This record gives sequence, structure tokens and C-alpha cells, in this order.
Amino acid sequence: MGGGIPIGRIAGFPVSVNWSVLVILWLFTWSLAATLPNTVPGYPAAAYWIAGGCGAVVLLASLMAHELTHALLARRAGIAVAGVTLWLFGGVTTLRGEAKTPRAEFRIAASGPATSLALAAIFAGVAAGLDELGVAQIVVGVAWWLAGINLLLGLFNLLPGAPLDGGRVVRAYLWRRHGDKVRAAVGAARAGRVVAFVLIGIGLLEFLAGALVGGVWLAFIGWFLFTAAREEETRVLTRQSLADVRVVDAMTAHPHTAPGWITVEDFIQRYLLGDRHSAYPVEDRDGSTIGLITLAQPRAVEPRQRGTTLVREIAIPLPRVPTATPHEPLTALLERLTPATGGRALVVDAGHVVGIVTATDLTRLIDVYRLAQPRSVAGDGH
Repeated sequence: MGGGIPIGRIAGFPVSVNWSVLVILWLFTWSLAATLPNTVPGYPAAAYWIAGGCGAVVLLASLMAHELTHALLARRAGIAVAGVTLWLFGGVTTLRGEAKTPRAEFRIAASGPATSLALAAIFAGVAAGLDELGVAQIVVGVAWWLAGINLLLGLFNLLPGAPLDGGRVVRAYLWRRHGDKVRAAVGAARAGRVVAFVLIGIGLLEFLAGALVGGVWLAFIGWFLFTAAREEETRVLTRQSLADVRVVDAMTAHPHTAPGWITVEDFIQRYLLGDRHSAYPVEDRDGSTIGLITLAQPRAVEPRQRGTTLVREIAIPLPRVPTATPHEPLTALLERLTPATGGRALVVDAGHVVGIVTATDLTRLIDVYRLAQPRSVAGDGH
């Protein structure tokens, strides 16, 4: 999905929007502006577009409410919430952990669709009330549209396949029935692939029947769900194969360090050009580690400024770098890795950096363990 633009905090959760929100904002505005003339005729074109824009903004707020409900229930279950992001397909709540029980999993998953369905009922009641009060029909039409879209979103999210909320409900059910969290997650992901194929098939039929835009859009959603479900199954099986692996098994020990007091130009010439590494812990003059530098930071410095800019000035500060202890489970560290550091983490023991975990280390380890544990990767649940 990519990073989002931070817009603040709601209920204590960091909230951001992806650039693709502009796409859905336009689509919702256009959809409503094109629908209203058929249901409430007699208004000027500008009024329909204004109503469409207002309705689209309220719908985005409804999507945010859907995601915030997930976040609130997750926090209540003791799961840290990294943030909430709105994007092309609605929203996503990023959790730093997983539910401890099937009951908690069910509550977190079902809360989003329940919110959307409750909003559908509220908007329907508002529409009926406004109609009784004799409010302008264009306003009533927007309220009915919001009721219908929230109803559709609630029902769509209940489809029984990951990564949809309905898939999480399926996972909670399978987890409680079989007592195997991995088997439940794999089953929900595979159910998601079935749902994706159905949506793609319906989309193709609509396309052939002449509904070009609707058919392509539905097929596109199906393709996205298929990809996401496949990635989720891979992630679950990977975590299973690494269940007994410790950070020390994946790290590169005694990594080369870069002095924070040299210039970026010196760093490039003395380290990057003469070494195979692409990430270095940054040391201060007293030997303490103050951050991490990767290829991304020097790349962002203008060539003419590299001779005057110090490494410590562009390094990622240590508080923003994921850290781990050598004997910590690797799966726990995976939850803390972030794109900001390129998926890298520093390994600290007794206050000293003793290793670094990189994407290359993880990829190699995952490939090795997949080869060594074919039954786990098969995901047969036995």
C-alpha cells in the first residue's frame, strides 16, 4: 500500500491517508453526482456535484469509523495499534501483534462490519426523518445513498475470506473449533482465494454483459483480494516455519560501523564503495551507537552538499531503529520491522550492538527453513 500522509491522532491512534484516497474521493463524488439526478431531479448540476462531494467526505468519515472500531477493540484486547490508514480500498488498521484468543479475534474482526451496518441504519433513519421534516430532497437523497453504501460495505466485508473482516471471523471460528491458530489462518486465507475467484468471475460476466466499468472494477477488487490472501498465507506459513528461530540465528554478527563525525562524501568513498554492506550502525566519538545509515540517506543528500554534511546528521536516530536481543524469537522482531529502515534492525546485548538483521538475512533464512520444513510450508494443519 505504501506510506500514508499523517493527518493527526484520533482516540490516541495515529491516522494517515494514502494518496489513493483522492481516487476514491473522486469516484464517490462522481457516483453520487451522477445518481442523484435520477432520484431527486430538478436541481442545477452544481448542486449535484456539491452534494456528491459532501456525501463522499461523510463516507470517508464512515470508513474511518469502521477502522477505528477495529483499533479500539484491538487496544482493549491488549494489542498495540501502529495506526489507521485510509486508502484506495477503504482503510487498514495496522496492529503490532495478534489476538490471544478466538473470542478476541472474533470481536476485533466483527466490530468493523457491525459499525458499517449500524451506520447504514442510522443514515436510513436520518433520511426518513429529514423526509418527514420536509428538508430538501437532495439532502434526503444523500442520506439514503450513505445508508446504502454503508450497508454494501458492511455486507461486503463479511464475505468469508481473508483479508476481509469476514475472513477474520472464519479464522476465529476455525481457531476455536480446531485449537490450531496456524491451521485457522491458512484456512481463512484459502477461503479468501475462493472469494476472490468468485468476484473475478462475476466481474468478467458483467464486463461481457456490457457493464464495462463495474465489471472491471469488481474483477480488479477480486484480483487484489487474491493477491492479499496469497500473501497472508505465505506470511502465516513463514512465521510457523520460524517459530523456534532466534534473532541470533538470522543476524550478521559484529557489523561494520560508520563514524558519525565523517562527511557523507567520506562515507561513500571509504565505506560504500569499498564494502559489500548497505547498512551501518553509526557510532559517536565515545563509541556509543547513535543511529543507523542505509543507502537511502546519502542518496537524499545533494551531491554538492555531501562534503559538508556529517553522517550523524542524516542517520536514522536510534529511537526510530527497531532493536532486538540475540535470543529473542525472530517472529517477535518481524512485527517491529518498518519500511523506514528498509526492514533492518540492530541486535543489542548488554547495551552494545552485536549484530544487524537485514532483509537479505531474513530472505535467506526463510528460504532455508522452507526447504528444511516442507510439511509446515504445505500448511496441511496436521
